Amino acid sequence: MQKDELAERRWKAFPSDIRKNLEGNVYCSNCGVTKIVNYDVYSSDYDIVLKGQCNKCHDTVVRVID
Repeated sequence: MQKDELAERRWKAFPSDIRKNLEGNVYCSNCGVTKIVNYDVYSSDYDIVLKGQCNKCHDTVVRVID
């Protein structure tokens, strides 16, 4: 998985309401469904990967968008 500008551009191409929906639908092993905050955007093959922190407990969470 690598952080790159293309993944960032692909992520920003989503409408803001879709991005907010995806950010707010992340699974944390401690809290269940939560919101991802303080995240970086990566690419893995053709997927966009958001890696950041749980809004509630601040543990690491990942959201894959395929």
